Amino acid sequence: MKLEVKNINCQSCVNLIKNSLEDEFGTIIIDLTSEPKILTIDINSNEIKAKFIDELNELGFEVIKEI
Repeated sequence: MKLEVKNINCQSCVNLIKNSLEDEFGTIIIDLTSEPKILTIDINSNEIKAKFIDELNELGFEVIKEI
């Protein structure tokens, strides 16, 4: 699953997301060269996807849309 995400500005943002969410959701890849930033994660369940997006929002990163 690929998501366009707001407020990811630097490597510190990437580290915060990875350190906070990778243990629960698996490997997260974030492309810092694109605008808006693109986050890639392997999630197949709608329930887990919704939980991931909620937790990402709690960290201050808003999902714009799934691509």
